[in-house]
Amino acid sequence: MTESFPMKSGEGVYSYNKNSSLQRDAAYSVKEMIREAIVENLDIQTQTFLIADMGCSIGPNTFFAMQNIVQAIKDKYHSQTSLNSASPEIEFHVFFNDHVANDFNALFKSLFSHQKPYFAAAIPGSFYGRLFPSCSLHLAYSCYALQWLSEAPKELIDKKNKGRIHYDGASIEVWNSYVAQFDKDMEVFLSARAEEILPGGLIILVLPAIPSEIHHLQIGYRILKFLESSLIDMVNEGIIEESLIDTFDLPLYFSSAEDMIRVVEKNGCFSIEKMEVTCPQSSIDAKSFISHLRSGLEGIFTKHFGSKIVDEMFERNLEKSEEISTWLKDEYYKTMRQLFLVLKRKINL
Repeated sequence: MTESFPMKSGEGVYSYNKNSSLQRDAAYSVKEMIREAIVENLDIQTQTFLIADMGCSIGPNTFFAMQNIVQAIKDKYHSQTSLNSASPEIEFHVFFNDHVANDFNALFKSLFSHQKPYFAAAIPGSFYGRLFPSCSLHLAYSCYALQWLSEAPKELIDKKNKGRIHYDGASIEVWNSYVAQFDKDMEVFLSARAEEILPGGLIILVLPAIPSEIHHLQIGYRILKFLESSLIDMVNEGIIEESLIDTFDLPLYFSSAEDMIRVVEKNGCFSIEKMEVTCPQSSIDAKSFISHLRSGLEGIFTKHFGSKIVDEMFERNLEKSEEISTWLKDEYYKTMRQLFLVLKRKINL
């Protein structure tokens, strides 16, 4: 069983719906790359295409991505059948997947308020495991979801990561534990998709990444250190027990291109058709960035520390807005990367 910490639902100030601009920018930035990948690599001939968004959350970003994919497939299909006016129209069935705790009610309320060019269904459950029948999918898509591990490495329970909530700045032993968990999870993910995707089908992945030359002590995502330091301050002030921090580790891993090449080649079921590393562009300010982090991380922090502690932790980070602004400008935008990856299910296995 994997851990489940969905994005914050609703329409509140810190909801994912109002704080997902970074993910939206990521989806928009790869729009043409996805179209090219489909035109160049998706050669399956069928009248019904089955597509899955894995880690869809509650929208609205998933709707833009699915619309883009559907339109790209339509355009390719029509370009191939333009000389045959009797060719039937193709149909699409889109499956929206996320953890069972995801707010699918909010997702489908938004979806059905607009005319959609596809049939839709929810598939609750972790993508670190089987979700679909064998050889049923034509294309699987995931954007800014695979940085979430199925769980934090179990060996960290033995307080090997004392006083920290992540591998950023931790010992090499802690780093290696995260790498091992990432490798294990990706093997499960790829093996499950290899069963579900038809030979010749595609996986399209978009995820936050780091340059291969960046050391794990400088991963460029020091916002987690800001959150960690606020918790440490609260320990020093007697507000929370130090043991609460010692037993908490975020299940997040920011991979490099080399990481992905390693796990794909080890799995052996997919060929890498395209891999591109880009620099994500955003004009988001510090306060908005903190709200963005809260929409994604509030659930996992609340489960461990309680809502009052989490409220104060994020409030303390708002007081560090000037320092965080400097970090965004001098470090984050210079070291963080975005990885675009197209995998094709091998035909002869």
